[in-house]
Amino acid sequence: MNKQQFMQLMELQLSAMDPQERAELLADYEQHFELGLVDGRTEEDIARELGQPEEIAREALGDRYVMDSMTMGTDYSYESMPTNSSPPKSSTTARNVFTGIGLVFLNLMLGLPLGLLLWSVWLTVAGFSLLALTPIAAVIDLLFFGEYVPSKLFFSIAACGIGILFAMLARFLFKAFSSVTLQYVSWNKKTIQGEYNG
Repeated sequence: MNKQQFMQLMELQLSAMDPQERAELLADYEQHFELGLVDGRTEEDIARELGQPEEIAREALGDRYVMDSMTMGTDYSYESMPTNSSPPKSSTTARNVFTGIGLVFLNLMLGLPLGLLLWSVWLTVAGFSLLALTPIAAVIDLLFFGEYVPSKLFFSIAACGIGILFAMLARFLFKAFSSVTLQYVSWNKKTIQGEYNG
């Protein structure tokens, strides 16, 4: 059972609940899915951990719980839900708006500054990798000024070695930061798709 199926079944099972109370409870379960997806778990694993919507509704409603005759005895854990049942438009629209606003603030307050910090670290390390070019400067100095100073030669060789190390570090950081950036962008896309798919 994926997130959409779980949430639709929860809304169906909680139909006897006060609309505001139901919306708060559904928002809590929506947050469980979002946090689980950030941790790298699948929607099916999260739904399985949360339990059966029928049992959750029975606990939440207590005496108010009335099982629908259509759902009685049906186990939805691995079956597909009918696609024609969808949550009310107004709650979906409100959720879309709040999710969109939340993503904008998260990206402006956290995502963008951290992303800029990561890539400025990479740019700094990549800049130090230019030390690998110091032997060229030593050769140009020798050709144009005719001075041969052994200390300059040894310094340029040492700086070249340090530059090569920085270049290797820059390559490693580029791969790591690219992976983190792509995962964050992918998470944003999945969140947006999740809100539009219900």
